[in-house]
Amino acid sequence: MPPRRPSRVRSGIRGTVLVAAAVLLLLPDLLGLDGRLPFVLLIALRPLFTAVVAVLAVVGIVRSLRRGHGLAARVAVLAVAVVSAAVLAPRAFGDGDAPVPAGSRPLTLLSFNVYDGAADVPTLAALVRERRPDVVVLPEAAERYRGLITGAVPEMGYRSWVAAAPGVPDIEGVVVLASPGLGNLRARTVTGSLDPWLEITGGTLGPVRLLGVHTAAPTPDKIASWPRELASLARWCSSGGPAIVAGDFNATLDHSAFRDGTRGCRDTGAATGSGLVGTWDARTPRVTGAQIDHVLTAGGPTARDLEIIDVPGSDHRALLTTVDLP
Repeated sequence: MPPRRPSRVRSGIRGTVLVAAAVLLLLPDLLGLDGRLPFVLLIALRPLFTAVVAVLAVVGIVRSLRRGHGLAARVAVLAVAVVSAAVLAPRAFGDGDAPVPAGSRPLTLLSFNVYDGAADVPTLAALVRERRPDVVVLPEAAERYRGLITGAVPEMGYRSWVAAAPGVPDIEGVVVLASPGLGNLRARTVTGSLDPWLEITGGTLGPVRLLGVHTAAPTPDKIASWPRELASLARWCSSGGPAIVAGDFNATLDHSAFRDGTRGCRDTGAATGSGLVGTWDARTPRVTGAQIDHVLTAGGPTARDLEIIDVPGSDHRALLTTVDLP
């Protein structure tokens, strides 16, 4: 007796559900859902899910060709994956090798979330000694970790500042170190977010404002603060003046709230072809993670390169970039 084929109605319902699920998983930002749970968390892994859905769709198409039903729905799912891949693709290729602007000078910046001050200090200190960044931005570091890292590299002569109330745990602070070669810098604590940020100006930065940030995570208890903090980044990205914004944003380029708040800024990862490398969770392979750590530039500074580095003791990876200042 030949196997029974599903009715057209049941097949159509299944196909509609498959396509709808693919759209909700891969393209929730087009529906205005990417700021709501659980989509705000799922879309952070859009590169991974796009690859998985594309593979499953191809397998499903092959099976449908053999069975003689369900082909249209699986082709539609593959089309959704292709649209998602087209959104992601520019981040893997970057802007190309643009010439260094005449009269510009390089600034090397290291940004690394030290995971509530748990990141391995000797390894981080060795990285600082080897690569000699002009600026180091350390989210989830307060006074305790500032003392540890500056004490580990005293020969570097870094000036340091911390945006945190005295005695608070490291997770609530941001530390910035600056090379003495940058001259007479000024530091200002920026409030208004759950955790304070730190803005550095002056010295050889000239008109450039450099901001170290750590925004709220879009978890159930912080989902209301998350978009407001991202929106406040417009003060640096959309002002028209030169700025560099670095740190842990708890958001990817796939979040519309991040794209809206940083309009006017260019993401270093996307600009250099490293925009699909996961910076979190560092305990998983890079291809399966989310890039929620960023270095952004606006109003003149341009990214020359970006290196993503594993440092033990943190669930984030470090970003080391060279930015050409105008």
